Amino acid sequence: MAQPQPVERRMQRVLVVDDNIDNVRSLALLFKVMGHHVDYAINAIVAVDMAARFKPDVVILDLLLPDGHGAQVCRQIRLNPELRSTRIYGITGSQKETDRERAMQAGCDDVLMKPVSPETFERVLAGETRSAQRDLGEN
Repeated sequence: MAQPQPVERRMQRVLVVDDNIDNVRSLALLFKVMGHHVDYAINAIVAVDMAARFKPDVVILDLLLPDGHGAQVCRQIRLNPELRSTRIYGITGSQKETDRERAMQAGCDDVLMKPVSPETFERVLAGETRSAQRDLGEN
């Protein structure tokens, strides 16, 4: 019987937006090891500008930034016609359903609860959207 062949994953341009530099470094390293090109922003203002210049395939967006809610960042990115196909995933440690709802209404493709496993991020970057975290039994 033939062995299943591994799925070839396309390199993604990933923008990490988080005000915690340790989180940024950890995620950037993880995504680079997975074979992706990574850039980052540490606040809402820089995130919108960086997205316009970097043109990411995927944005991993902390929803609770000191200078604005991630939903505002998502909404601004969605206004850029060049970023229409960019996938945006909010991440949060907040248990408030209103944070998730706000992010989804602003245009996030999904909201993931921290901590997010490497396997979930791998599925998200592979385009397996919605419920990637739930399918793996997280949270």
